[in-house]
Amino acid sequence: MKKIAQLVRAGAVLTAYTCPACGTVLVKLKTGELYCANCERAVVVVRSEEEAQQALEVVQLREVRRIIFDKILQLGREIERLSASEMLEHLRSMNLLLEVYERLSRIHAETVRQKAPH
Repeated sequence: MKKIAQLVRAGAVLTAYTCPACGTVLVKLKTGELYCANCERAVVVVRSEEEAQQALEVVQLREVRRIIFDKILQLGREIERLSASEMLEHLRSMNLLLEVYERLSRIHAETVRQKAPH
């Protein structure tokens, strides 16, 4: 309950929904996301198998973006101690990863826009 109270003080709103994993009341964050303070994760409410599939795709896309972003940061930290030729290879890899990250970000933004009420 302490975590929920902290979230509510920060602007979250209690909802009538409960977490399917633990039964804790979900809060709606300022971002519009439903969140379980006990499991410390976002929860998506769906009404059909199609909505469940779309929600899963969004979550998986977000995870792939996170992995790519972490790899970009890792390559960036390694650049300092590389020779010029190694640095060039790292920069090429970073460039490719940045392009993929940008594309995934556009797809994610479009998906979110399509789900938003008109």
